[in-house]
Amino acid sequence: MTWDDVWKFLVDNIFAVICFISLFVEIIPIKFDPISALLRWLNKSVREEIKDMREEVMQNIDSVKEELRQDISVLQEKQEAQDDRIAELVKSNEMAEISRIRWEIIEFSNSIDNGQVHIRDEYRHIKDENRRYHDLIEKYDLNNGVIDEEMDKINKHYDQNKDNASIYF
Repeated sequence: MTWDDVWKFLVDNIFAVICFISLFVEIIPIKFDPISALLRWLNKSVREEIKDMREEVMQNIDSVKEELRQDISVLQEKQEAQDDRIAELVKSNEMAEISRIRWEIIEFSNSIDNGQVHIRDEYRHIKDENRRYHDLIEKYDLNNGVIDEEMDKINKHYDQNKDNASIYF
């Protein structure tokens, strides 16, 4: 191969030679860098795709956040309704307990009036029930009437008979 053949090849394939040289050499007035151009083009399309995916993800996150806020709001409303219902049930139960204790104290007082004998533990139980009764009526700011009178009668009877050696009065 001669230099003439090399020059002829270079002239015939000038475009391919310029492309090959541009991979390694940058000519100041004309810049032809196909690899950089290709990478910029790929980078641009990848960035656009990533941007679109990010926007879609952000929209999905926003919609999920809104759904969660709505679900939390519904759950809070349900919980408040359940709390109100529980409070009503507790109050109803405690009102029934007040009535039961009141009846038990009156019945115990009547049994003393009728001469029925009771053991010390029954007196202690009635005194404990009276304390519970007072706690409940204070909680609901209710008035006390007959029960204090009945408890006075029960306490007097207990004091009169507590020194009795028998477990029954």
